Amino acid sequence: SEWVINIIKYYDVVVQVEPKKKSLRDATETLKKAEERQAQASALVRELEDTLKSLVAEHEKAIAEKEGVMAEAERCQTKLQMAQRLVNALSANGEIWQQTVEKTAEELVFIPGDSVVACAFASYVGIFTREYREAATERFVSFLLERQGPLSE
Repeated sequence: SEWVINIIKYYDVVVQVEPKKKSLRDATETLKKAEERQAQASALVRELEDTLKSLVAEHEKAIAEKEGVMAEAERCQTKLQMAQRLVNALSANGEIWQQTVEKTAEELVFIPGDSVVACAFASYVGIFTREYREAATERFVSFLLERQGPLSE
């Protein structure tokens, strides 16, 4: 009789506990699946965060490189402008030098005649009065011009 009562009590406990055990197994299985999904999601988040960090670093490096290139381009632009100003200034000077060379080439013909007049003046008439020096120089220049001596005007 006690044995029957214990069996009935055991049956009542089993009837109440068995659905709870089943619910526990189902809940535990659901928890494991959720934890697995969470672990996968966490791994994906870590992977994406690492990718984001590397992309941000790459982006910052590219921006720094771009700024360096822009600064270099600005320096080059400044140098180019300065070079253009120098070339323009030198080209104006080049024209002046060209004109000077042409004028000097034309005047080079007169150097021997002008030198003869200067040497004659210094050697022969330098000690006389101004009027005599001017008259003598004028006569000597006329003499050379009559014989087609190369003299400047």
